[in-house]
Amino acid sequence: MEKEKFYYIGEVSKIVELPAHIIRFWEKQLSFIKPLRDQKGHRIYTEKDIAKINKIKFLVYNEGYKIKGVKRKLRERTVKEETKEMKKFLQDILQEIQEIKKCLQ
Repeated sequence: MEKEKFYYIGEVSKIVELPAHIIRFWEKQLSFIKPLRDQKGHRIYTEKDIAKINKIKFLVYNEGYKIKGVKRKLRERTVKEETKEMKKFLQDILQEIQEIKKCLQ
């Protein structure tokens, strides 16, 4: 199993090609980004956090969204993803019920 890699804000800043203050601002404005903290209180980011920051960067710089629009867009995606996951979960349960029904007949 591969060990998860962590990054400090300076490293993330270089990876996503954004100043650290922009990343900190987005973190305050959007609950979508929640880095962990080390013992000294420094932010530590995962690959998932970096992917989220890149998503926000794309929406702001390529699609022209403001922070309010980014919040709305990310909330829509989250609801869609949750709905999709719930449908899959219910389909799996239905399939299991059908298999149990076959065994009982």
